[in-house]
Amino acid sequence: MSVTSVTITCPAGQITGEPHYFRSIPYASAQPFADAQKLPPRDIDARGTVQGLQLSVATPEARFGADLPVIVYIHGGGYDSGSRFEPRTAPEFMVSQGFVVVAVDYRLSLEGFVRFHDDEPHRYRGIDDCVLALEWVQKNIEFFGGDPTNVTLIGQSAGAGIALWLTRLDHYKGAFRRVVALSPSFPRQPFQARKGALRRSLGKPVTRKALAALDPAKLAKSYGRFKRRFFNDLPLGPFPYDPNELADIDLIISSTRDEMYHHELGQKLDQRGVGTKLIARLLGIKNVNDYLKAARTIDSRVVGRTIGDAMIRKYVAQTEKGWWIEFPGRHCEDLTLIFQQDSQAHHIIADFARAKKPTWPLYEPTKRQALSLVDGHAKVVSDPLKMVRLAF
Repeated sequence: MSVTSVTITCPAGQITGEPHYFRSIPYASAQPFADAQKLPPRDIDARGTVQGLQLSVATPEARFGADLPVIVYIHGGGYDSGSRFEPRTAPEFMVSQGFVVVAVDYRLSLEGFVRFHDDEPHRYRGIDDCVLALEWVQKNIEFFGGDPTNVTLIGQSAGAGIALWLTRLDHYKGAFRRVVALSPSFPRQPFQARKGALRRSLGKPVTRKALAALDPAKLAKSYGRFKRRFFNDLPLGPFPYDPNELADIDLIISSTRDEMYHHELGQKLDQRGVGTKLIARLLGIKNVNDYLKAARTIDSRVVGRTIGDAMIRKYVAQTEKGWWIEFPGRHCEDLTLIFQQDSQAHHIIADFARAKKPTWPLYEPTKRQALSLVDGHAKVVSDPLKMVRLAF
């Protein structure tokens, strides 16, 4: 008769889950718009699907001392949506390859990323949630078969932005050994420049007390009005990203070639063949004519490319360190290659998470070499983001 559940005794308490999957483990608690707090040990039934300050653990072997490499995954979603239960990053394939996989939920939208006058510099509640999740991993993952000294932090899109932010010198405390930042994204302006717009959308002052008192449905509706003002940007998120603030740990950073070809505005304008110069100027392109000329040598979807370059690829181009990868396809399409398929992309990231150094050269400003998988096979290329680097 097969075992349907197991109970792990660890510093967090007694946690009951499926033999290889603990779906919902609370790692912190928080009052609305307040800092999260650690939880005391407790009995936890982790077999259900619960949202909130929760994490999931998938493991080949829930046994103390197995010392398997650990992947901690932070989902994307523009800092205002998404979940650890993203099908493209379901953990089963990675588990079959010998990894313990932890997926983390964190506070989103206004509750996680709006800034108040008394917030500490560079601190965001949604990111501090992830700090507590990483502390939970350090204290407990050994009891689930993981090695707390061999943790790889992987984030995608906004999750990659969080992963890089957690690597800042004022955040990094050694809770992970290496980072994979897949298509990182950040807002282009500080929240202070947008505070007035949010105040008008809310009809309330931007304070903890005022926001916590609002009906959740009204709060969500007000945020929707605010968000529509920034249709070609992220309305919230950590700012400013400065790669010079990153701790000196191993980093893979990547983008996909055609990041935002599916962006609704880009599709409409590209189909009509209009708006290219206007969008380029609005998105901060400095050398508009040179940039558009280079973009047109790739294909005709110039607006979609411009949006992707402004929202994502420019942050890769600014990060002149670590190992660079350019994946094929559009935003998020690399996730299936890495997490669900026995692909070259999977093996590259899996080897890195097993503490193996990448086999292609580090990116250096003097050489600008990166690994391209765009044509279906790996090859080292020179300065793949030159047009982006020169544009911003």
